[in-house]
Amino acid sequence: LVRVADRPPRRERSSSTPVRLGPTAPRARAPPRPPAPTPKLRATMRRRQASEHFPAIGGARKVTSSESQSNLANADKVRDDRRDGRVLVLLTGGTMAMKPNARGSLEPRKGYLAEQMRLMPELRERRMPAYEVVEYTPLLDSADMVPADWCRMATDIAAAHEHYDGFVIIMGTDTMAYVASALSFMLEGLRKPVVLTGSMVPFAESYSDARRNLVMALIFANAGGRVPEVVIFFGDRLLRGNRTTKMDALALGAYDSPNFPPLAKVGVALNARYDLALAPDAASPKCHAFVAMDTQILVLRMVPGFDDAALLRCLEADRLRAVVLELYGTGTAPARREGLLDALRTARKHGVLVVATSQCARGGVVLATYEVGRKLEEAGVIAAGDLTTEAAATKLAYLFGRYPGDVDKVRELVSVSLRGELSHPDVYLRPFFEDRSLTGDGARISRSNSMTAPPVPEGPPKHRSFA
Repeated sequence: LVRVADRPPRRERSSSTPVRLGPTAPRARAPPRPPAPTPKLRATMRRRQASEHFPAIGGARKVTSSESQSNLANADKVRDDRRDGRVLVLLTGGTMAMKPNARGSLEPRKGYLAEQMRLMPELRERRMPAYEVVEYTPLLDSADMVPADWCRMATDIAAAHEHYDGFVIIMGTDTMAYVASALSFMLEGLRKPVVLTGSMVPFAESYSDARRNLVMALIFANAGGRVPEVVIFFGDRLLRGNRTTKMDALALGAYDSPNFPPLAKVGVALNARYDLALAPDAASPKCHAFVAMDTQILVLRMVPGFDDAALLRCLEADRLRAVVLELYGTGTAPARREGLLDALRTARKHGVLVVATSQCARGGVVLATYEVGRKLEEAGVIAAGDLTTEAAATKLAYLFGRYPGDVDKVRELVSVSLRGELSHPDVYLRPFFEDRSLTGDGARISRSNSMTAPPVPEGPPKHRSFA
């Protein structure tokens, strides 16, 4: 029973309110239910929902996307849910995002690249992936980048790994090879493409390489599991990141991979060698960013007549972990100078690793080739094979961070390929006469370490067509 006091007050009917007589009016029919979303639409909705709840990236801010209302109108424009992939673009700075200042010098300009992307009709096409651009603050010249910036990029990619199909990092070209090498080790369990790119000429110029580099980086970032590693696209080639070095300060094709073939070449047609790409790490179910890099590494280039005492003072520095020593050819140095050998032995006593790379762009270090190299090996120098200087320095920083205090473990892993950064010595130092006594594992070359690619099958390459 409801007490009268608990009843709501009775609403008085206005005299102007008409009284409906006769039978009750029929109820309005419920609108029909929308059709169930297709599996592709459900996947797109999940990605969008995840991206909406993606936490803010440091001091970065989202500046544009493929669904921006200020994009250039295009008859071929399609919604993001009609596209087959979604790419996160991390804009860190570099020439691509620069404009001339009042003095005529190039400097990064906030929001400028987003403006240019909104005017690109090719980004509106159905075949291009949906994208979101996140702009870091402040925008940096790559010469200003430090390992803390590498950690920030690695952390952001790992946090967004399950929400996107691939990643593009736009940055300056001067230290791009160092960043690519570092990220290849820091991103453990990576299963999607991370494509670094930039430009030699900014968008602001009438003639620029920025547009093509950006478009192709987005295409390769949407390659999915076919390229699950850190790569660089520059000019007309897709290169493994930790095999790459900057070879030219002025050419549009500034980067090269001297000891490993390109993963793809772009011309009238796409010549892809995805069979050379690394296989994803099945042992790591989730991408993780390792950021405890120990960067107390020194790089020295051997020159004739250098001061042994100066090298000794460097090797005796407190907290020094390793020295990358760029030697001549296959790993030679003036071994008749006892001061050099004494400095190397002192480094070994102090627990400082000395790793030898070659000053030559192609080939690698094999210390036992010459007697002078053998003396260096006896003094504790480790041959880095065909590691680039960029890969050697960042690999050592990763290993010392991963195995703190375990110098022997680091020494063991320097000459082991972890992310395809190293070739087997037979690749660059194969003898004229093979030793037929070698059988089993001794006669094999690991595919992950070898630059020798299997023959290309007949017929068109197995890759997505963008024609």
